[in-house]
Amino acid sequence: MFALLLALFCANASRAQEPSKTGTPTAKQDAPAATAAEQDEADREDPCPGDRSQHELNQCAARARDKADAELNRVYRELMKDTSGAERAKLRDAQLAWLKFRDAHCDYRSVGNKGGSIYPMVVGFCLAKVTRERVEQLREIISENSEQ
Repeated sequence: MFALLLALFCANASRAQEPSKTGTPTAKQDAPAATAAEQDEADREDPCPGDRSQHELNQCAARARDKADAELNRVYRELMKDTSGAERAKLRDAQLAWLKFRDAHCDYRSVGNKGGSIYPMVVGFCLAKVTRERVEQLREIISENSEQ
């Protein structure tokens, strides 16, 4: 049964612990993180190798969320460093709006699991996936800015 649940979850990794309200870094990133596509592929393989209990899977999802959040903050700070004036204020506004969207989106995607032991895992993996996608968006902006 567990294998079936894990397989179903991995197939639906786009749905995923409690939303991060600030998007502030929780860990120092020493090496560049994988791209969203690379991370999605890794998630399909087995996002939580060796984790078997629901508690372990919930912790795995929280680690994935925290790792994505840390990378988001690193890339966001990099972009803010190269942005000034009105653009900086607009970027800050956009990021705050995106954080609200991300949290609401993952709340929506996990509503069917609310109250269940799987809920933190579903929310956590959703937050991680959507955050990795935002990291890629910000990296594209950095790349476009460096080409100008």
